[in-house]
Amino acid sequence: MINYAEKVFTRQYTHDNKKLYATFHPEVIIEREEYATTGRFLVVLLHPDKGLQSFFLNRDNETNNWQLDDNDPAIIEDELMEWIGNQLKSVQSYQAVEHA
Repeated sequence: MINYAEKVFTRQYTHDNKKLYATFHPEVIIEREEYATTGRFLVVLLHPDKGLQSFFLNRDNETNNWQLDDNDPAIIEDELMEWIGNQLKSVQSYQAVEHA
């Protein structure tokens, strides 16, 4: 069985002397014998001004960037969205090298 917990990670972001924390969770299908990831991520963001925000991200296959799910009501600033996308890219690059 896949150890799902190994794929969850947390990052800290500092902007204007405020710390934000984001936890990244790959979405999985649990109706199978082994967990299968969908390619989508649930991000749980602890924001000092907006409180707890959770939202799903999908990868845009054309641009290879991460974007908010079309059905998600969350509003995330462009700069923060870019940082979140960079965190996902860096972890996936690391995992690709680790498994090569």
